[in-house]
Amino acid sequence: MDLTDFRQKKVLVVDDFANVRKSIKAMLQDLGIPSVHEAGEGNSATKMIQESQYDLILCDYNLGKGRDGTRLLEEWRKRKLIGHETIFVLITAETSRDVVVSAVEFKPDDYLAKPFTMEVLSTRISRWFERRFALAPLLASVEKKQWHAVVESASSIIENYPRFRSVAQKHLIEGLMEQDQLDEAENYLQGLLERRSQSWAQAELCRIDIVKKDFVKAEKGLKAVLIADPNLLVAYDYLATALEAQNKNEELQRCLEDAVARAPQNIQRQRFLVDISVENTDYHRSNIAMKEIVTMASDTMHQSLVDYQHYVKGLQNEASNTEEEPRLREIKKEIVSANKKMTERYHDNPNSRLFSKALLIQRDSNPTSNSHTKTLNGLFKSTFDLIDEITIETGLFIIETFYLVERFDDGDEMVRRFKLKCKNDPESIKRLNEMQAEPVSLENRVQAKELNSKGIELYKEKQYAESIQFFDRAMSLSPRHPGVILNLVQSHLLQMKKIGINQLNIDLCVKYIKRLNYLPEDHYQFDRYKKLEISLKSMK
Repeated sequence: MDLTDFRQKKVLVVDDFANVRKSIKAMLQDLGIPSVHEAGEGNSATKMIQESQYDLILCDYNLGKGRDGTRLLEEWRKRKLIGHETIFVLITAETSRDVVVSAVEFKPDDYLAKPFTMEVLSTRISRWFERRFALAPLLASVEKKQWHAVVESASSIIENYPRFRSVAQKHLIEGLMEQDQLDEAENYLQGLLERRSQSWAQAELCRIDIVKKDFVKAEKGLKAVLIADPNLLVAYDYLATALEAQNKNEELQRCLEDAVARAPQNIQRQRFLVDISVENTDYHRSNIAMKEIVTMASDTMHQSLVDYQHYVKGLQNEASNTEEEPRLREIKKEIVSANKKMTERYHDNPNSRLFSKALLIQRDSNPTSNSHTKTLNGLFKSTFDLIDEITIETGLFIIETFYLVERFDDGDEMVRRFKLKCKNDPESIKRLNEMQAEPVSLENRVQAKELNSKGIELYKEKQYAESIQFFDRAMSLSPRHPGVILNLVQSHLLQMKKIGINQLNIDLCVKYIKRLNYLPEDHYQFDRYKKLEISLKSMK
């Protein structure tokens, strides 16, 4: 295309170095594009695109402090500040694999390596606008999620613009799959692969297998794709889906680790790695990913107080699961550091302040000491005074703190108030119930669950004396869990039915059953609890 066609185009150059901006601006003006604007960092660039629409944005990857170029692109698209009409090109001198692969995953329209000449810029600009002109109807339909129109536009581009066939083919498959036209998509992909091998097409075939719930076939195919093309990030995501569906959690974790090693900037994938590592009780790996999230999210749309809180909780879980002194010292320092950053960044937020107070108590080697009475009383009052502003994450941490110092009535009262606040939020209600039942560390919950399962096996074999030993050990780790307590009491009752009533055991069971006074009537264990309570009263 002739550059004279671009005289009315508007360009924004974003770079933290003024001399670089001036140099690129001069090149563009020499090429006949007079309307060139500059921004030195993310906030000013965001303000400019809020006030005016640009045809082309040339944005440096590394913008110093704050958001980098990929985060700006991500945020602007999410907030719909730029659409398909704007061409976004990422400029960088970075050549490392993880930077390049990560940058490509954010899907800029192109990637321009520094340094570049005016001749290179001239050629690329012509190509960018020619591509945008050809793809405009297709991209507009994708933006509006008009999938029938996407398929029609993609088919037209494949026929009339061979240079852009590859892009159109990918959107064609997307359009077909969004309309559940799986057979059509599969036939088209098979036709492409008959002509030549293409990793993306093979991965999309595996995606169709996933939709059809043939997870074994998808897993096998995707592993083959990744051997051939280990930088095809979408294949890792598809493989993760297939592995998760088969409950192959250890393989799933390795898959995600491989993906984030190649492209660490994807926060959503890092969050998935956090969750699956916790399920695998690999708390150290989970915390590595969580630290990455906190670091990468800083000054971006992903920045969140809750992430700091999750990171602190994750470190606490790891500390309770390791005996390595060097690592324990590192964890203690990291908890202090994370808490400090959170309170500095969110100093006006009551969630930050109250979470930090609760953490101070939990970190004490003797949290039940009288020295914390005044602090706890203040924390209790502040939580109720500010309950409308307190998030469920902060609330759960504070409740856990009161249970930890054995102020169970205060903890139960907080649960009651937060349940009223969250009455229309079933997930939060569930989490509050779980906290009330098991206000203990994750490691204790895992061990208690294993012991409880062994006790149930013995109970089913009518080996009540042996089952009591396992239930008792489980209760020592999780002293308020309804299932464990009721299993223990029921085993005692059946054991006494075999060998005779023992008043000491009855008194012990009454003491245990009283721990469940907090159970609401809609709790799934409530009826069982009341029946056992009545049985004990009749025996006593």
